[in-house]
Amino acid sequence: MGLPQMLTTVQVARLFGAETPEEIKTRQAYLAQLRFRGQGPRFVKHGRMILYPQSAVAEWLEEGETNCTRNV
Repeated sequence: MGLPQMLTTVQVARLFGAETPEEIKTRQAYLAQLRFRGQGPRFVKHGRMILYPQSAVAEWLEEGETNCTRNV
């Protein structure tokens, strides 16, 4: 049993479709707000580096699934 694969904020931002440096910075700022509010995926902090377990990102995305915009 190995350690879970960890994703950086840039990698998570790219999962959200960010391609340009500006889009990546915007997504990173969004992730920072989610961390502050306790609403985003679980993460690990090593000094100033934020890492997300790949499984935590997948779980968080699944939790946000919906089939109706009325509840969003």
